[in-house]
Amino acid sequence: MKIVERFDRMIGFSGEDANLVEFGRERIRSVRDIIFVYYLAILVPFASIAASFPDRLPTQIVGGFLLLAVLLRFRHWVSPPVEGQSEDTNAATARFTGVMVVMLSCVQAYFYIDLVFEIDAAGPDAFLWLKVLGVGLLAALTQGAALSGIIYASRVAFACFAFPLVLLAAFRFPNGLLAVPIAGAVLTAISFYLAELSHKTRLKLFGAQVDADEALLEAEKTNFDLMEARRSAQYRAEFDGLTGVRNRYAFIRDVEAALLNGQGGMLAVIDLDRFKLVNDVYGHDAGDEVLKEFAGRIRSTVRGADLACRFGGEEFAASHCDRALMRLRRPMRMSGSLVTIGSSAGGRILYCPEIGVAQALQDADSALYVAKREGLDTIRVFDDAIRIDATRLNAIEAAMSKRGALEQFSLAYQPIVNLRNGKLSSFEALARWYHPTLGEISPSQFIPIAERTGTIRDITTALLCKALQFASRWDSDCRLSFNLSAAHICAEDAAGEIVSLVEQSGFPLHRLQLEITETAMMINFDAARRNIEELRQAGCRIVLDDFGAGFASLVYLREIRFDKVKIDGSLIQEARNSAGRDMLNGVIKMLSAMKLESVAEFIATEEDRDTALHLGANFGQGYFLGQPLPEAEVLALLERKKRKAAAAKMASLERRSGKERRFKWKVH
Repeated sequence: MKIVERFDRMIGFSGEDANLVEFGRERIRSVRDIIFVYYLAILVPFASIAASFPDRLPTQIVGGFLLLAVLLRFRHWVSPPVEGQSEDTNAATARFTGVMVVMLSCVQAYFYIDLVFEIDAAGPDAFLWLKVLGVGLLAALTQGAALSGIIYASRVAFACFAFPLVLLAAFRFPNGLLAVPIAGAVLTAISFYLAELSHKTRLKLFGAQVDADEALLEAEKTNFDLMEARRSAQYRAEFDGLTGVRNRYAFIRDVEAALLNGQGGMLAVIDLDRFKLVNDVYGHDAGDEVLKEFAGRIRSTVRGADLACRFGGEEFAASHCDRALMRLRRPMRMSGSLVTIGSSAGGRILYCPEIGVAQALQDADSALYVAKREGLDTIRVFDDAIRIDATRLNAIEAAMSKRGALEQFSLAYQPIVNLRNGKLSSFEALARWYHPTLGEISPSQFIPIAERTGTIRDITTALLCKALQFASRWDSDCRLSFNLSAAHICAEDAAGEIVSLVEQSGFPLHRLQLEITETAMMINFDAARRNIEELRQAGCRIVLDDFGAGFASLVYLREIRFDKVKIDGSLIQEARNSAGRDMLNGVIKMLSAMKLESVAEFIATEEDRDTALHLGANFGQGYFLGQPLPEAEVLALLERKKRKAAAAKMASLERRSGKERRFKWKVH
């Protein structure tokens, strides 16, 4: 195998220098087109001399070999070799051709040398052999020149054909004529040197050409990469990478261009209602699929001059709100289940560029805020009422950021009553904010703002401290029920912080109920679950609030251990009709089967209380059972309950004492 490998290197078919190998193959391809010159340089001299000596055995042997070689090459001329079978691509063919070049050179050298010796032995024409030798040497040099593109073949022609003839001339010439063979040797050496120099020059040119081609290819690749990068950058600058719809900046530019062209209409900001629940239940990959599906549905509604884009997160914008929302109400398939995501939208009528697209989007966002506050799958169009509301919300946000805002917050306490015996069970601490200029600010207004601006945790902590300090003054076994924000329950250190605050206040941990909504746990479910477990282990009771407001509540009941569940007020209100009553009955029975206490919220009438009691709810809360009270009235209520309980106990003792006296009188 080593001999074969070395031979392949000699003929230039393989080697460590890739450029040298490729150059050799390229020269083979170029020489193949003029190979007939090489064969003419073989056949013409041989035929001219062989015609004078046809009966010689060497002439017949060499002639037969040359005829065979010509026939093999003629076959290639008539029918070119199959692709992959030529000398420049096939190792076996290259080796065969290399051997043929050696044999052709050797048999020619044999022919001419043998003929010279035979003529010299004949003696009559002393210099006839010189003519034969001259023709042979000229044929050898011509062949070496014809094969100069293939350095191996050229070297073979010189080494196996030309140089033996030169040595023969030096041997046969008389001493007085040594200048003639020396001149022949010099000319042969010069021809060989020129062939070598030509090869090296062509190799350098080939290397330079290869380098130039590689540089050109690299330049073209770089240019292509730059064009692709430019297209990619332009795409990213105008389109959303996940969904493929336009992004915020491109959308604004498109809307501005449409306004300048005299077009107008509804500009809507759309938000997916239950997207966070999908992320929490099915995972972020499913959430991405929802966004893609949503974008596809919006894109399918685009026609004419309509526009659509994704602002970020689960928020989109479109100029055809109604059609988009109708498509969004159709269920989507998630993990084999049909899930209805739904969406809410805020719109702004836009007909002239003077309003400004940025202001129009801000107005549409204000309308969206109102729509989501009113309920799911709701559309609101910006009007004067929303403008006033947005102005107030901006003022609330500004007031919240000012120093001393926490001192303006207070608490009201709403009773939670045992429906079966009417006894006071606990008080829920409800946040209140009275501002000197803005007046009474509703929790539905300031809590979303606090969550958005990141101040909700500070507010929650401050109010929890106030509630614990006040509850520590209760001369009662009533529990304190307190709502935890999403930022609090999903923080890594929430449980430790809450337990520390309770211990510092001196309030018993077992009398503290912490209410958590399912939407609060969506932010970071794993962290929320860890905090809940730590709080329960410390002794706190955990209550799932607003049960039934979303479709993930059952998941939380399965994954997290709660002590009590507060049924959302919408189920209580719907229980005023038969269908809603059956649903509430099913919920209460399910909670009872899970050994969970139930609290019916929003009990506004005697009928609501009776329905909840009849269906088996344990506790009730609402304006009919008791309105939120300030601290002084809470203390007064507890004192009245205490006196009433003491009076009832005294009356019970007196009745028991009277029965005992009557019993004694009868005995006497």
